Amino acid sequence: MSQKQKWIGIGLGAVCLLVGLVYWLIPSNKESILIKKGPLVEAVYALGSVQPENIYSLKLGISASIRELYIEEGQSVAKGAPLIRVDSGLIFKAPFAGTIANLTLSKDEIAMPGVPILELIDMRNLYVQVSLDQESALRVRPKQKVQLSFESIRGHNYVGEVERIYPSQGQFLVKIITPNLPEGILPAMTTDVAIEVSKRENVVLVPLVGVDKGKVIRIRNGKRQKIEIKLGAINSEFGELLSGDLQDGDEVFVNQK
Repeated sequence: MSQKQKWIGIGLGAVCLLVGLVYWLIPSNKESILIKKGPLVEAVYALGSVQPENIYSLKLGISASIRELYIEEGQSVAKGAPLIRVDSGLIFKAPFAGTIANLTLSKDEIAMPGVPILELIDMRNLYVQVSLDQESALRVRPKQKVQLSFESIRGHNYVGEVERIYPSQGQFLVKIITPNLPEGILPAMTTDVAIEVSKRENVVLVPLVGVDKGKVIRIRNGKRQKIEIKLGAINSEFGELLSGDLQDGDEVFVNQK
């Protein structure tokens, strides 16, 4: 071998090494996913809203003029603190400690019967309320675990628990107790809710992205074959294999465009 051929061989080897290193460092789009066993948590997903445990709406039974207004909107008041005094001399007081909201009238204005004058909101005791469709509501039970996440606090999940589910004016409402809500969360804020309705242990997990009309392309020992499968519980990524010739260690083809 001449010196020139030697250097050409060294150069080609270096190029191959560089190409291999680049291929290894830059991830390619995977065309298959390895089948494995594991737990599968099935959840009902919904958008919830934060609600106060205690809320008081002050209304009068008869028309009256407001002679004194002892509070301002957004003000925190203690239990028993005076709120308003009307022309009859009657003083209305706060039934619990909270924050004044939705103050609609000013001093010397006339309060009409049944029209709210203000709301008092308990900001310390909050829960999350969710409205579900009938199909989802049938799967929810008290004591089920709940995962909560707020759009403005990404990367953090908070744990809750279903306290009750009940009908109200054509809706199916779920009350979720949330003892660890982050500081700064206020009533009427929204949160993404995932209610854990079932959990399977040690099941064959089938990636949903590889399922097409009840079939998958299985890769076993380097050979591809389209097979029929049946799934049970599912979440946002995987389904529980109920029937079909798929087993731990197979691969499922997912690039089915």
